[in-house]
Amino acid sequence: MVGFYRKAVVILLLMLVNSPSAFSRPDMTPLGPSIADQGSSFYRFKTYKVESADTQRHYKIWVAVPNKPAPAQGYPILYLLDGNSSLSRLNESQLQGISEKNPAVLVFVGYDTPLPFDLKARSFDYTPIKRDASEGSSMLGRGRIGGGSTIFRSLLEQKIIPQSEAALPINQAQRSLWGHSFGGLFVLDTYLHSTRFSHYFSASPSLGQGFQFLVDDIQEQTKNPATLKLMVGSSQQARAGVAPAIDLLPRVAQWQKQGLGISVVNYPGLSHGAMFGASLQDTLKDVSQ
Repeated sequence: MVGFYRKAVVILLLMLVNSPSAFSRPDMTPLGPSIADQGSSFYRFKTYKVESADTQRHYKIWVAVPNKPAPAQGYPILYLLDGNSSLSRLNESQLQGISEKNPAVLVFVGYDTPLPFDLKARSFDYTPIKRDASEGSSMLGRGRIGGGSTIFRSLLEQKIIPQSEAALPINQAQRSLWGHSFGGLFVLDTYLHSTRFSHYFSASPSLGQGFQFLVDDIQEQTKNPATLKLMVGSSQQARAGVAPAIDLLPRVAQWQKQGLGISVVNYPGLSHGAMFGASLQDTLKDVSQ
């Protein structure tokens, strides 16, 4: 049964990686007031803004702090990419459910825009430089430029994390990072290149857009105490004739043998886009247990 489950997960991952329809343009309707604007009985919100070193990208950060006292070891904390859109999916009922357990501080890392996404900025920030020279080192689809993940990670670690956690009792052994699509790529890349997070949640990472080398790099990990959860939708399984680019089955087994804390969660019937909300809600519950 375990072997069957692993094989099914591998097939679903490969279909996700190779599905050209998985990365359709998101809804860009301007957002209305969020729970941060409306106020909550269970969390208090503060916001601040930062910009990139080259002043070309402008960020808005929402920090949500539980109204419940911190445990002795400090609050767990979760950083959420695509903060505008992820914050827009949060409501008072969800915050109440989280607050009844061990609520985490929530940091929504977004952009200074009324739109759900800053497509140009996130394309640069969330993607590493490609390694296949034939694909180009930084060009992505629709004329967008990528390859800025190292620069963005430096901003995250040197400015956003310290400013978000200032004067808060934080349990640094329970610092998590969640991202979807290109954000999921950034989570994988950060898992490989950072020690600032203890738990990583990568939802529908866009590996098939020239970033499969991240899987190879995970294979080279010899010791990483952090946990990594790959969250994968499976609606692409109905697509026929999709040839796998890589065989992940031996890789999954190898990761387990290496003692890496990597797991895969399957979401039957969910598309790439639907995985945003589903993985977000499960991650919020996970970090607030």
